[in-house]
Amino acid sequence: MNNHQRKDYPLLARKLVAVIFVVFFNMAAVINSPAQAADSAPPSNNDIDCLLNWAQTFYPSLFSPQVSGLQFSAPYTYRYYPGSNTYVGVSSADNHVYYLGPDGVLQDEGDLSVWLAASGCGPRPYPVIFIHGLASSADTWIAYRNYLVNSGHWIFGGVPAYSQATKTVNISCPSNPGQTVSCTGGTGDFYTLNFSDSQGLSFDEQGGELAAIIKAVLDANPGKKKVILISHSAGTLAARGYLQGLARELNSATTIPYRDDVIKFITVGAPHQGSFWAAECRNNADVCNFVSPSIDPNSIAIEDLISNSPALNTLNDLITHPLPSNIFYVSIIGTGQSTLNSLSLTDFKDGDGIVTTISQDLSTITGNLPFQQKSVRIDIPFRECGNTIDVPPIGNIGETHTCETTDIGVGAEILRDLQ
Repeated sequence: MNNHQRKDYPLLARKLVAVIFVVFFNMAAVINSPAQAADSAPPSNNDIDCLLNWAQTFYPSLFSPQVSGLQFSAPYTYRYYPGSNTYVGVSSADNHVYYLGPDGVLQDEGDLSVWLAASGCGPRPYPVIFIHGLASSADTWIAYRNYLVNSGHWIFGGVPAYSQATKTVNISCPSNPGQTVSCTGGTGDFYTLNFSDSQGLSFDEQGGELAAIIKAVLDANPGKKKVILISHSAGTLAARGYLQGLARELNSATTIPYRDDVIKFITVGAPHQGSFWAAECRNNADVCNFVSPSIDPNSIAIEDLISNSPALNTLNDLITHPLPSNIFYVSIIGTGQSTLNSLSLTDFKDGDGIVTTISQDLSTITGNLPFQQKSVRIDIPFRECGNTIDVPPIGNIGETHTCETTDIGVGAEILRDLQ
């Protein structure tokens, strides 16, 4: 803390205490009335800690440097951020969130329940299942998983994985010492699944595994009837396969009907209409490295991801294979990178470098069909998690598709959409 901050700290503290007493005594008659007390449940410290962790994680310019723990000055539970010279806290008098900036003006930011919903810190009535994409695994969600456990006070149920050999699902905890995290291996608020194969299965076969995983998660949480699905990239198409009644077990022609067990479906960087890079990867293995060196250009997944592939055409025939209408759909769309839009290698649109904004948006598939849905565009800044490729005569272009599961804007939007 510099000298200026040391001088301002006592001044702001005195202002905070003064305002606390003014607000408290002015509101006491109303807040302490029997009717008001019945409507206002006191917030838990975990709720407040979760909210303040969310604020400093996703809005570091306002609340820095990050701090832990809670401070108390009745009726406030709060934190002070010396870097930005700000306070933020919750009053037990009215269950409102308050902000005190460097100007010394206390601002009422509204009801705590609204902020808890926006930050993912509110009630968690549905287990959440995170789905990985092509040539990926549950590890793609590690950063988000650790945030939910360590900062959000979420209970991590573990990693449900489907076994083709036994046709069963096992929910386990990460065994890698470098991934130490609190985990139950059973009951939980959220899970990060692993498909048995992220490239060698068709979307409908992965959808069959997802159907079994959803059932296993609900069995591990007695009393829960539905889940929230959050998918990245091609994992979206596996989920749609299940929702649209196309899912099946490996080597089986019998489809698995949708069991009305999903309440919300949030997609990130979803290739609803495929990606033109899939065809390029199929034709030139070197192009596959643009996304990941572990991609098999001859895999079933790459074949199905080619725009207008038979698998995509079947999936996008919503008249024959409708999406459930009682699910709320959210399309989180990565933008900011020139993205191949046709095989001419000269036609580029906005997107995340791998999937165009048009392909990422479910509403371009559903059209005028009566669905509960919203689409949110988020600019994904290029950083080391992304890759570049040289496309003559255009030059270097980049992709941030692989950055989406660790992007701060995407993370904040997911939390907003959970409730």
